[in-house]
Amino acid sequence: MVSNASKDSLLEVYHGEQFGEAFFSTLLQHAENDEQSCILGALLQLETEGKMKVRPLLARLGLPLNDDAKSIARGVSMAETMLNTPLTEKFSAMADGIKAHGLPQYEAMADMVSADDGAEAHQVASFIGAHERVILQVCENIAAGAPDPAAPLATFLDFPLTLPSAN
Repeated sequence: MVSNASKDSLLEVYHGEQFGEAFFSTLLQHAENDEQSCILGALLQLETEGKMKVRPLLARLGLPLNDDAKSIARGVSMAETMLNTPLTEKFSAMADGIKAHGLPQYEAMADMVSADDGAEAHQVASFIGAHERVILQVCENIAAGAPDPAAPLATFLDFPLTLPSAN
């Protein structure tokens, strides 16, 4: 049985995915080229897929499925503060935030839910930590100027995005 603390954490994760969708969607609107559009679109896709994977468990646990307006507004607001920041600095700041807040929270969820709580809950909790590590890896790659910085997304996404072909 999933504890109340785990349920609360799961709902926070769901709201975090909504924050991420709003954040990356806002940045995507201001992408400077096709490569940035593809990377930001893939990160947006990752957040959407995260919601998709968490939502069935929320429903089974009787937790609300609606969007959280506060999380969405915070995502938009945070992205707007970064609009004029150079790309590498923007992603470096995102990596710092993920290391300080997102990753510890998401990994704690994986530690909180054991296989004894049910296979589905355990699978979702494990996915959440892996999901956040992929975002961190992409952010660190971009901040470091690595070639093909979004490569980890291609293998993690169920529906990966690709750059449009040059015609």
